[in-house]
Amino acid sequence: MRKLNFEDDNSFLEPLLFSYFNSKKENLFPKETLKEILQGYFLVKERIKVKYSFNKNDIAFIPEVGYFKKGENTPYESILKEGDFEIVKEIHPTQEKYFVEFYKGHIENQTPEQNSVWEAYSKEVFKAIEIIKKQLPDFYKELTFANKKIYLHDNPKILNFTSVETLGMLYFYVIGSSNLVYFIEELIHQGSHNYLYYVLHNRKDYFKIDVDNLVMRDFSKQQWDYRSIYGAFHGLFTVTQRVECFDKLLIKNVFSGREKHELIGRLIDQFSRFRTGLELLNFNEVYTEKGIAFYNQLDKKCESILKKYSKFKSEFDLSNRDLDFRYDDFCKLNPFEDFLKKDQNNYYQF
Repeated sequence: MRKLNFEDDNSFLEPLLFSYFNSKKENLFPKETLKEILQGYFLVKERIKVKYSFNKNDIAFIPEVGYFKKGENTPYESILKEGDFEIVKEIHPTQEKYFVEFYKGHIENQTPEQNSVWEAYSKEVFKAIEIIKKQLPDFYKELTFANKKIYLHDNPKILNFTSVETLGMLYFYVIGSSNLVYFIEELIHQGSHNYLYYVLHNRKDYFKIDVDNLVMRDFSKQQWDYRSIYGAFHGLFTVTQRVECFDKLLIKNVFSGREKHELIGRLIDQFSRFRTGLELLNFNEVYTEKGIAFYNQLDKKCESILKKYSKFKSEFDLSNRDLDFRYDDFCKLNPFEDFLKKDQNNYYQF
């Protein structure tokens, strides 16, 4: 008897399927793990069996069912889902290897500590999703097409990431107490990575060379640039997505006060992330015609929107920003009180 509904895409887009099958080459998990992952999707419900799905915390996440502690037969935590998204409370062992502390091209810690913080921040994430759904409906379609689940943890050295090997999952570190605008940026940023994995799935449609394995510095002659060409293209796409979405939020006056201050700071931050090397490549060597057209579309759109905000670029000091924009650091050099005085005089109207 058929156990799965073959017409239901949700079961086959389960992120744990991607992480399970991508772990096969390392033979880390027995084949029985696959059945454990899928049992919540079975048409005829069976007694839940868990043996191989326990993570480092001895907790097993079974999709569509819940979370089990080792030695217990009933879930101790339920699934947390609102609308189109689910907050994952504990990661599955097939996902653990993707958590590394990474800094400027180097892995500094292969097995870092991290703890789930879903209880403290899930409501704010869902609020951020609702704002995107209401204010950015076109982007929201892309977001929901490629993204299903979100995991929140407490280690800021594990930079936010996605992976085609866990397609559909978003992983965010969380620090501080007010993270609404941060969550909006990361849903746009990381969610766009997952979306682009689909768009660029057939590399040969866009690229003439092996962009996954060729390094930018060998083509741009910028010795600092450790990125793959594919990774750099992802950078252009996600910067353009953020710039376009931030622009719409500012035009609509969605935010005021500190949230507006932070959003403008995050938009100004994109100036330094735009045109960081791809523009130096020999386009005819790297891209197909379709790839050149896609690059030009992104580059021109990003340039056009940033030009609108160019007069504000010199007003904000982001010299203390390392890899990620952090609002507390931004406020040290760009006091909210100074911004508020100008904003009350309608200086920041877009």
